[in-house]
Amino acid sequence: MGEFSNRVVVVTGGASGIGKGVAEAFALEGAKVFFADVNEDLGLKTYYNIMMACPGEEVVFKKADLSKSEEAMSFINHILDAAGYVDILVNNAGVNLKAGSILEHEIEDFKNTYNLNVYGYIYCIKGFLPSMIERKKGVIINISSTMASGAKNYSAYASSKGCIEVLTKSLALDHACDNVRINAVAPGIIDTPATHDWILEQEDAAAVKGVPMGKVGLAKDVANAVLFLSSDRASYITGHTLVVDGGLTIGE
Repeated sequence: MGEFSNRVVVVTGGASGIGKGVAEAFALEGAKVFFADVNEDLGLKTYYNIMMACPGEEVVFKKADLSKSEEAMSFINHILDAAGYVDILVNNAGVNLKAGSILEHEIEDFKNTYNLNVYGYIYCIKGFLPSMIERKKGVIINISSTMASGAKNYSAYASSKGCIEVLTKSLALDHACDNVRINAVAPGIIDTPATHDWILEQEDAAAVKGVPMGKVGLAKDVANAVLFLSSDRASYITGHTLVVDGGLTIGE
């Protein structure tokens, strides 16, 4: 029996990187995991990998582009029909543009970034929050970024994550009386498919970015933070952003 045995957990963007690490970690702790991703092939591969690592656990994958309201609602309804409620929602699905100034990107680029990084989170929160309020029990974790305070040449992504951190605090205030805790996790440099090639190109990626601990993070480091904030050990924590960055932001 794991720590999250029989808890219903939803992870968005769960096919790879941080989302995959979070989905795997919850499954290993006995949770019933539902995860979505726009990449169906990768999602199915991750599904089978988790099932091999966690035989007997309930894991469900559904292809969904959560930047689109109709697909988000289909995903939400699928889970509520199957499980009836959700204990823990981890909003992770996101997109980042290649580096460049605002003048090098089109308005459509910003819209696409916000459609997934902000509205995708909002769709899922609006969809799953009512069942949490009804049961007077629930946890929402929004994956942010250390870029949320600003990042040169990443204005679209950074501002979308800044929005998520303010949204997290505002919603935490709104629903503290409902016993729904809402927090964020802000990863720094994490070795994921999106960053792996760049990390390999560097002689020492941690040194290049000035990480005080001298190493880049792994998806499991973020997953551990998510599991802590989702656990009863964090029962008096809400509206908080837990930074997972090896000291990067305080070392700057």
